[in-house]
Amino acid sequence: MPLEDWLRIAENGSDEDVREWILTGVKDGKPFTPYVPTIALRRVGTVLDFGCGLGRNFPFLQQLATHVVGFDLPPMIARCRDAPGVAGPELSDDWTEVSSRRFDLLFVSLVLQHIDTPSIERYLADFARMAPVTYLLSRAGTDSGDNVFAILRRLGLFTAGECVEVQHDPGTHRLRAVGAADLDVASQPGNMAHYELLLRPL
Repeated sequence: MPLEDWLRIAENGSDEDVREWILTGVKDGKPFTPYVPTIALRRVGTVLDFGCGLGRNFPFLQQLATHVVGFDLPPMIARCRDAPGVAGPELSDDWTEVSSRRFDLLFVSLVLQHIDTPSIERYLADFARMAPVTYLLSRAGTDSGDNVFAILRRLGLFTAGECVEVQHDPGTHRLRAVGAADLDVASQPGNMAHYELLLRPL
């Protein structure tokens, strides 16, 4: 989705509209709860929730880390500050400042698929110097017709750990591991499946 559409929704949409755009199916009853990774993550001191939206992942991340920072576009951060139940995480819409910091973990969940290719490349380059580990959950195919994992491979900035194909489980509303995969499969043109993996900078 183009950036201007996200900004329009964040600025003018109802809270329910925003949740629906972040997690399709909310209006049909899908709960706005975190997708807990199927890949084990160790406890850390600091974590950045990149594209934190309305704080959907905060309950999980606050159990995982001592200090949680949420980053998103300015209108989304403004909404997040007013969202009920959001307390504790540090919120920022200043990528220049946030990207100058070091974190123990970057948590990037269902965000990159909605970003244009040049921006994905810039963010991944920043991720590579910001933390020793990045957890990435993404649909392979982007809204602009590229592939997140193909971009990742082209840049050559990370070594990729375990790669798991995942789906939404309609019974539990959690992530369900479909099976092991690899970047060759995830990077194929036209692939619209979802994958999670851990990235470590080279």
